[in-house]
Amino acid sequence: MTNRIDQPKHLSISLSAPIYLRLNTPPFARTVLSVREHLPPQATGKPGQPLILLTFHPGFLAGSYEDRDYFERLTPLLFEWLQDCCRLRIFTLNHPGYDQPRDAVIDRFRLQPYSIRHQPLAMQAALSWLLTTRLAQEEEIVWIAYGHSMGGLALSQFQPAALVNLLAREGRRLHCTKVLSAPALYVHPRAREMVGGLDVLHTLKLTAGRLPFYVPVATSLYQAFAPLFYRRDADRFSIGAWREFGGDFRRLDPFVLLEQGRELLRFRPMAAGGTDLLADTHVILARQDGMIDLPATIALIEAARQEGHRVIQHDIDSTHLLELDAAAAVAWAIWQIVCEAVERSL
Repeated sequence: MTNRIDQPKHLSISLSAPIYLRLNTPPFARTVLSVREHLPPQATGKPGQPLILLTFHPGFLAGSYEDRDYFERLTPLLFEWLQDCCRLRIFTLNHPGYDQPRDAVIDRFRLQPYSIRHQPLAMQAALSWLLTTRLAQEEEIVWIAYGHSMGGLALSQFQPAALVNLLAREGRRLHCTKVLSAPALYVHPRAREMVGGLDVLHTLKLTAGRLPFYVPVATSLYQAFAPLFYRRDADRFSIGAWREFGGDFRRLDPFVLLEQGRELLRFRPMAAGGTDLLADTHVILARQDGMIDLPATIALIEAARQEGHRVIQHDIDSTHLLELDAAAAVAWAIWQIVCEAVERSL
């Protein structure tokens, strides 16, 4: 269950103030999750046209930052291209620990609520609120769930059946299509080499983390060296587009990032569901992606197809941050997916 918390924020032209939801059920224990709506320059569609709900589930480090959003280049194109054929609502559902209120305090020794393995549960809670509160008047919704990188990993483990049944009990219809963009199912072997360094930081936290000097020193070190990492290794891991976000990511909690980084580098898809993770999905891959293991991901797609799963692959000439580096190509792929989803819902 969730309850809404309103907190005024500076609004940009196209991004709403955050809606803060407290996740009350275990393992979250009142952890805060942020939801933001992307606002069109003008109303889209006409009464009687289908409602397209597009939810963005960001990746590691990504999401919303004050008046910026990782998907900000994508949404204006989608509003423009789809404005005449449907009513379109777009939301970013930030992972717990991201886009937090300024007075939020995260316990570095209690990070289970921010674990990647719990992100599908957080999605469930936020989406339940969104569908039954903000969109409660909509009798039929065509929902495109779009997860990038870590968000795609979480979305691959998310089962929408409970939400479909929830709306059905209210006499409403929900049609879901999942899109996994550069999903972090297999991290590139060069990136996995970093796990040892992260383990050292984790051990340091366990041994010295309760000392008075630890938090300011550890946070300062992170904020000093994280920008260096992006400058030094941007080309190696195809994350150069993050440079333009400057210090925005400095507001993220370094201890949450440490735990999520260690999880990402150790994730094994065959132990988490294997080919079932790709069942009835669209997968968007970037040909110049240096962050994920493309051959392993493509092999999983082929294995899923051989087992009878419907998996549609879209290939785009871009880097891992394709929503920033190739927004028009990604928007075109989403346009095609929306058209297909509307047709399947008829």
